[in-house]
Amino acid sequence: MLNMLKYKEDLSMAERVVLDYLIENKAVLKDFSVEKIAEAAYTSPASVVRMCKKLGYKGFKDFKIDFILANAKVEIPENKEYADVILAKDSHCGLSAVENNIRVLEDTLKLYDEATVMKAAEMIMSARKILIFGKGSSYLVCKDLEMKLRRINKFCIAQGESHEQLVDASFINQKDVIIFISNSGKTKEIISAALVAKENKAKIISITKLGASMLAELSDVVLYTSSLEGEFRSAAMTSRISQFCMVDALFAHCAYTDIDRSVRTLEMTYKTFKKFKR
Repeated sequence: MLNMLKYKEDLSMAERVVLDYLIENKAVLKDFSVEKIAEAAYTSPASVVRMCKKLGYKGFKDFKIDFILANAKVEIPENKEYADVILAKDSHCGLSAVENNIRVLEDTLKLYDEATVMKAAEMIMSARKILIFGKGSSYLVCKDLEMKLRRINKFCIAQGESHEQLVDASFINQKDVIIFISNSGKTKEIISAALVAKENKAKIISITKLGASMLAELSDVVLYTSSLEGEFRSAAMTSRISQFCMVDALFAHCAYTDIDRSVRTLEMTYKTFKKFKR
């Protein structure tokens, strides 16, 4: 379901109506034909078929099978909403926090697209300069990615200060890559830096939650994550966990673009640490 919603923005108005109808009436699909769905959604059979193809299926039959199976596999009750473990004053807050993190990782796995992550990794490994921008808790994820890439000898800079981000974004070009990590994809300072990067024709990779956002629109590659928190929250918990997960997947692909070289550089860093270990 999450994967289908990811491509919703590519659909026409008539095709979106069909998808919305099916999401709201999941149980009826197994008994419906293209014609019946078109009639129920007040559109044409051609719109139903076009929607299926835009979502990556050969036709309605393939879509129907996958749609039914996907809904049959859902383990999290649909009426189970996210409850902030602090604001809800839950005495079992520790256990609830772990359950929420497991849930968001399961959702992020459904959004994971191997080809997109590989494309992002290739852009990073071929870049002249790599910058990683984030604010608040997302900056912690930026530093994690910076540390990982530097261990395979890809020098990069994680930047969390807004003015420094604008300065760094001013001196890049089409040979460079900027990675933006933002849960909402709407943070003012991040968007400002992304606009400067776009003007300078730098390649933009973003890690952001599923849904329409200005950051996603400005990006060449978008790696979607799931997030259960709303705007008012006690802390960034599930959003941060899903970002760390995506960063690990991205780093793994970066290392694998030249795996022999990556292993050698990791051995070098290990030997260096061991040499000065007390």
